[in-house]
Amino acid sequence: MQISSRQRSIIEILMQEQKGATIGFIAEHIGVSPRTIHRELEAVDELLAEYGMKLVRKAGAGVEIVGSEEQKQSLQASVLHQTTTEFTAQERKVIILCSLLEASEPVKLISLAIDLKVTTATISHDLDDLEVMLARYELSLLRKRGYGVEVLGTESSKRRVISRLISEHLDDHEMIGVIKENIQNKALRNIDSISERLLGLIDREKLIKVENALNNLEDDLSYHLADSAYIGLVTHLALAVERVEKGENIHFDEKTLSELISTSEYQAAQRIMERLQLIFQMEIPAAEVGYITMHLRGAKLRHSQDDSFWPENTELMATTYRLIQLCEESLGVPLKEDSSLFHGLLTHLEPALYRLKRKMEIRNPILDQIKSNYQELFVVVKDAVAALFPQFDVPDEEVGYLVMHLGAALERTRQEQQRYRALVVCSSGIGSSKILATRIKKEIPEIVSLQNLSMFDLEDIPESEYDLIISTIPLPLSPMDYVVVSPLLPQDDIQKIKFHLHSTGEKLSAPRAMRVVTSGKKSIEQLRAMQNYSRYASELVEGLRVRAWDNHGLDLRSLLQQISQELKESQTIKEAAPVMQQLLDREKLGGLGIPGTSMALFHGRNDNVIKVSFTIHRLQKPLLLRSMDEEDMSIHWLLVMIGPRDVPQEGLEVLSEISSLLIEEEMQSVLETGETQQIADYIADKLYAFCQKKIGWERT
Repeated sequence: MQISSRQRSIIEILMQEQKGATIGFIAEHIGVSPRTIHRELEAVDELLAEYGMKLVRKAGAGVEIVGSEEQKQSLQASVLHQTTTEFTAQERKVIILCSLLEASEPVKLISLAIDLKVTTATISHDLDDLEVMLARYELSLLRKRGYGVEVLGTESSKRRVISRLISEHLDDHEMIGVIKENIQNKALRNIDSISERLLGLIDREKLIKVENALNNLEDDLSYHLADSAYIGLVTHLALAVERVEKGENIHFDEKTLSELISTSEYQAAQRIMERLQLIFQMEIPAAEVGYITMHLRGAKLRHSQDDSFWPENTELMATTYRLIQLCEESLGVPLKEDSSLFHGLLTHLEPALYRLKRKMEIRNPILDQIKSNYQELFVVVKDAVAALFPQFDVPDEEVGYLVMHLGAALERTRQEQQRYRALVVCSSGIGSSKILATRIKKEIPEIVSLQNLSMFDLEDIPESEYDLIISTIPLPLSPMDYVVVSPLLPQDDIQKIKFHLHSTGEKLSAPRAMRVVTSGKKSIEQLRAMQNYSRYASELVEGLRVRAWDNHGLDLRSLLQQISQELKESQTIKEAAPVMQQLLDREKLGGLGIPGTSMALFHGRNDNVIKVSFTIHRLQKPLLLRSMDEEDMSIHWLLVMIGPRDVPQEGLEVLSEISSLLIEEEMQSVLETGETQQIADYIADKLYAFCQKKIGWERT
């Protein structure tokens, strides 16, 4: 078996480090990234197997070679002294593909063979493998004797391949290094030859200039791009400039372009393109604006400031809920009540589905780490995604992002299984105990309730209201009843507290008190938020109506017209006609039936709406409407949710909470009773709990 110089270096390091070495240690010594080392370990493992040895990965300790001394000596004698090949087969194929994509005319096989120090037969075999890969991107190879070989296909497909090569073989730190550092002073020894070849596809000076053109990106967009999305955008734009200069113009579907023109991302893309034309002093085709827009719309967001809470996302909410449910069933861990998980996935899935529909390249620079840390969870999520989205070929990179959300939820669940209340004591109750309390919150999350007090107040607190006492000073108590620690809580003291918790084994069992969770908002802002959440929740519950309809002879338009008229009479809306028309238009845009139920949710915001409203309409004769998954379904319950166009964020979130309740079986069962009071009580209870959480009151 042939061995590359990098693989030989890895083996040499592991042979020297008898107790093993971490990936970071190996990467630092060889001068490449940890991700590159992860890729090479598979080949190293195969080589070791030929000598009866194996690589063992140990959590926290890295990897080590396991085998007898005789086996190691045999490996050293026969492998480590042989002449290395410059490239592995995979590296060779990458270089061949780079050469073909860079070239403006056919490339001779003999020139590739000479460059790579192999035979033309080897190059021909590599091209066979590349043809299979290129077919996935709707590209092909033209190969003729005496003519050479070239890549055939659209410019957009070629760019997709280039982007894929860069994302697979260049780590983010390498790209950031090129973008951020002064390229004249950059030591090339830190980038391996494959990286050099890939970076050759895009001129480094262009990367720098493009990055400068994006200095004001936050002014162009209403949200921040994640680092990986930002790097992908810089790469995409630099690649576009490079290819346009070579006369490789891209074509963009006119229908798709017309759909994008009205978006805020299209406006941002136009501003970016204007700056690029100014910087590069060149004309850039208008079609490029469409591709930049798609990139921005498909970008993974750090956080959403959009109206993502509005119930247009009900279909996506149902999908999100189903994804969590499938994972919960497979893992046997309760996840459906984790609102952070639900809203995190909901925010992520919208751009993710956009990327998948448009077949856009997806970068995930920590995919290997995710797979390593969450092996079982990765398989569970991959299976769930395949079941939920059979129409898409969801790549591991996207699955990895979903795993990150679910992995965080699992960690929260584990922490919540052990919940303790603590008294934090110092001489005055306002000095060192405050510092200590801050450290405890950060380091010991299973302590969910902290109360600061002085040693003089200690006897006033009933034992039923706490599980342990943590003090910065000695107390007149038995050493078994409290823990003395430093206010700065060093590691030894953290372990001391945890040992005390686990040895007593006392979980929260007493009635939970109420505490106020402080927030970073100014007091007046917090008061306004409290008022708004309460106002919209009360408004919605007080306006709740359940109405039975004899709808024989009424089509959908007539029914919505009568519902709107009743809303006007109850002073919920000012004019019936525009509200009715908007509800009708919304149904034409996409199905509103909730799959698995007999309900449809009609919703919208309109200038004619005076206050938020949720009304329930039971139909005597079912209507045949489209569901959210575009199937025909019989509707027995028409749900109408409306709000003013300028309703603030708190109002949107209250409405969102109702939307999310609709996909839960308990809510569906309550609605189908048709009992107004029972439904109102149920919704009021849910909104009460929601408002408590949102305004900062939590049960502890």
